[in-house]
Amino acid sequence: MSKVIQPDWKSQEYHEKKFNDLLKGKKIKKVEYLSEKLAEEYMFYKRPLQIIFTDGSVMCLQSDDEGNDGGAAWYGYWDGDEQKETIIYTI
Repeated sequence: MSKVIQPDWKSQEYHEKKFNDLLKGKKIKKVEYLSEKLAEEYMFYKRPLQIIFTDGSVMCLQSDDEGNDGGAAWYGYWDGDEQKETIIYTI
């Protein structure tokens, strides 16, 4: 009888692999805020930014893992040799 090995759900490596498998190499088609209609349907008070990929998948920022509302995201990037940062706000 073989033993089933359960993954370590709290492992950084587990999550990095999972999200690399899901997101690596994707191309962004467009970004837009969640519609007022969907925000109301989801019972969100704020409308978060959605990232829509060319394969039809969507990433929507939210305040927590239970989807209790739209949330903001920190974004860091390089502009030439200068490191910059901004916040992607909800509206």
